[in-house]
Amino acid sequence: MIQYNRLKERVFIATLLLFTYLALQGQMEFPAGSALFPDINHWHEIAVDPLEVELLRSLDQPKDQPYRFAIPVPVELTPENAGFVVQRGNETVWVMPLTSKGALSLNLILSPFNLPEGAYIWLYDRDQRVVRGALTAESGAGRLSMPVMPLPGDSMVMECHFPGGSIPAGAIGIKQVAHDFAGFFELEETKDIYFGRSGSCETDLNCSTNANYLTASRSVVRLLVGGAELCTGVMVNNTGSEYKAYVLTANHCIETAALADETIFVFNYISPWCDGPDITGVHSLSGSILRATNPDVDFTLVELLQFPPLVYRPWLAGWDITATVPSSTFTLHHPEGDVMKITIDDNSPITASYPVSGYATNSFWRILRWELGATEPGSSGGPLFDQNGRVRGTLTGGSATCAEPTNDFYAKISRMFNITTITSTHLRPWLDPVSSGATIAGGRDPYAHNLSLSDTLTNMPLSDPGTSDAYIAPGWGYSTGNNSEGLKRYAEYFQFSGTGEIAWVRMKVAAVTYLSSIDSLRLYVWSGGAIPGLVLASRMIRLTEAKADAELQFDFGRTVKVTGSYYIGYEVYYRSNMMLPQPQFAVKHSDPWPLDSGNTAWFNNGTSWLPFTQHPTFPMPVSLDISVVMVDNTILNNIEDPESETSPLKVFPNPFTSGFCFELEGRGVTETSLSLCDNSGRIVYAGEYRNVFPGVLPVELPYLAAGIYHYSLRNDSVLYTGTVIKADSR
Repeated sequence: MIQYNRLKERVFIATLLLFTYLALQGQMEFPAGSALFPDINHWHEIAVDPLEVELLRSLDQPKDQPYRFAIPVPVELTPENAGFVVQRGNETVWVMPLTSKGALSLNLILSPFNLPEGAYIWLYDRDQRVVRGALTAESGAGRLSMPVMPLPGDSMVMECHFPGGSIPAGAIGIKQVAHDFAGFFELEETKDIYFGRSGSCETDLNCSTNANYLTASRSVVRLLVGGAELCTGVMVNNTGSEYKAYVLTANHCIETAALADETIFVFNYISPWCDGPDITGVHSLSGSILRATNPDVDFTLVELLQFPPLVYRPWLAGWDITATVPSSTFTLHHPEGDVMKITIDDNSPITASYPVSGYATNSFWRILRWELGATEPGSSGGPLFDQNGRVRGTLTGGSATCAEPTNDFYAKISRMFNITTITSTHLRPWLDPVSSGATIAGGRDPYAHNLSLSDTLTNMPLSDPGTSDAYIAPGWGYSTGNNSEGLKRYAEYFQFSGTGEIAWVRMKVAAVTYLSSIDSLRLYVWSGGAIPGLVLASRMIRLTEAKADAELQFDFGRTVKVTGSYYIGYEVYYRSNMMLPQPQFAVKHSDPWPLDSGNTAWFNNGTSWLPFTQHPTFPMPVSLDISVVMVDNTILNNIEDPESETSPLKVFPNPFTSGFCFELEGRGVTETSLSLCDNSGRIVYAGEYRNVFPGVLPVELPYLAAGIYHYSLRNDSVLYTGTVIKADSR
């Protein structure tokens, strides 16, 4: 039985993801130019019938259909017929203001999307609270159309910047604007009842500390389909040596190549802690290629146009197509588009037919009753994991609700493998490209090798828990946060030699309070030198997503390349006047170092950077409690030490009578999978193991008939094959 605790085992796992200003981060933004933010005197109105909005809001949407959250409005907007064009220096800028009365958010599908070199796009809402950019041709992975993540509110502006004095014909246009009637975001000022309305029984992922759930969550994605619908999907592994960004979901979510191309895939949309807040900072990629789909068993497999970068921490989930019935199951999903929820069944599912005509018979797992949670519209396509964390199916529909969590139906992944022999209508050629005949595939971390070479840098002593300094009245605030002396910007120096890439930054928060969702932190990487230099990267994060006495982890949407020493720091921002007593934020620092030369912490007094030894109230040599995870590179399948990967695999005894062993020396192996087949190609044994090598793996097979057998042993990304002989034991 899977063990879980709804209330007691609650942990804070800081999966906080960052955004520009208070923006969404994702879709491969790149540093390019800056936004104009011109005065807008005329807005292009998108007409939506308010009666249609009210009707859609009142509908009880079925679970076996995508969750509709927006009304798509076809348009044909180009620089020639809409918006206005301005000149800025050596740039020509198309400014396209859009509004749709009553919309909770707006999103676009750009077509054509054919940006020349040097062109880029910025997008923001009317109040410039959410600013995204820059999107370049590289953001679209060479495609000619691109969906764009929603921006909150009923108005948005798109700026398209082109080098030179003109805009090339056919470079940019908008073919669809979608009016959000259900609430893609939580907006403080609207407090709309339609946002995040998943049932009260739904449980945030981080209410559990189960490592199986947390790992599997890295494979689960929220789908924004065609700018108007929401579903769930899962990244799945394949038996080949090449990593593929395959996402499996329901056919009723993505039916066509056009929808696959116009889907945005959102990663890590997870509340930062149990019963925590929504997050607006997410990782996303847009566009995919339809690889296989079949309505008879309700599945679609797509391949993302871009492989998720390292900072997304993608996990390629394993799968099991054996006839073995899972002893228990769980699903991770986005009900009604909400943050990721976990739903658990402690018992075995049963084989069943979907209770609607038109589907293949006995091709579904029926969940008799969920012990924790339920599923809802928007959960469609979500994966059913077994007790080993392997995918066994995807959600088609069912009647489970919080009030009566019974009878959900998941299309079996085993049927997706054999329902036809046509390449485009079954999974085998995609998930078993080497024709291994494997019935079980383990999960893989595509960046495991890169992370095995990572290093964490910090100036804090391991034994130092960190501390903070509060001002005494009439002063207020903290020495490392906003305070009555007007200080609000801080930096930590990291001595570094050579070249590397910053993946994640972690800081220990001493205090955090806020009045509004605008209250935030701007996070920075500066180049090194005597004081912080050029800004290499920056992101902002809401204070609502941080906790006192907890670790805050963030990234910059990509790894940040640095050469030599650098600084990491932050600036505190509150909407109210910074010189009035108010809520405060602070980061912990070390105990004072014996000598001033030990100081690595800096503050900015509004005009210049100074070491903490010159702090106006708390002068002392300290280090800020900030650590940095660095990697050498982010290249997939990059093997730095080929000698250790080609260590000879020993197999003994061979021939064998009851069992044999594999022995391997060299570097550690995280994931090992083994399959053994007879001369006909039939799999007679399959197994998965963790952290076996270097060492010996015994395999006991007393029941096998005498004969010749062929093994396939995969250690992380390295494959060994060979033959063993079972001798007659008589």
